[in-house]
Amino acid sequence: MHVHGGPFTIVETDGNPVAPMARIQKDVVNVGPGERYDVIWEAGEPGRWLVHCHIPHHTTNDNVEVEGGGGLTMLIDVVR
Repeated sequence: MHVHGGPFTIVETDGNPVAPMARIQKDVVNVGPGERYDVIWEAGEPGRWLVHCHIPHHTTNDNVEVEGGGGLTMLIDVVR
């Protein structure tokens, strides 16, 4: 998964807290089947920020874009 607009910090994995000294900032994290990540992401400025998967067949409809794609995509609308 990837969030446009800056890195995020991983604070929990699979329901288990990540110790503050072990937390890392990432731009992309590969989420396997059944995995969960809790992240903190702070928008640097207002705008519409895309969250999406970088695996092509997850973000399209069987590798074919239909009306703008499908699958694992989301927009975060940030206002001040």
